[in-house]
Amino acid sequence: MSLRSMIAVAALGVAVAVPVRADPKDPFAEFDARLEQLLAPEAWLKGRVTEADVQLLFAYLKASLVAAAEGRELPVPPELSQRAEAIGRELELQGVLTGLRLLDALESAAKQAVREALAGPPASR
Repeated sequence: MSLRSMIAVAALGVAVAVPVRADPKDPFAEFDARLEQLLAPEAWLKGRVTEADVQLLFAYLKASLVAAAEGRELPVPPELSQRAEAIGRELELQGVLTGLRLLDALESAAKQAVREALAGPPASR
């Protein structure tokens, strides 16, 4: 899953969740809470990205900036490429799992909304 796709899923989820926050009895309240939990940075980064990864990235960015100022292009270190690929694979899997969990939560909320709508008082004319 590309970064654009993950951002689109997150934006869609937030757009769907924002209106449901007003009513605590809303069947989508559970979906909203689940959405916040699944999209939290800790859920995505914990156990995947380390301080060493951040240090490696910024060391490369700093060296690239200096090289660019000197008119050179600095190749990406193999270690950085390997970590980026590994993190990318892990985040792709996390994105699929998150999407499935969000769909499960949305399905439950939609079913509950239908049950409540059908069980409500009959519409008066």
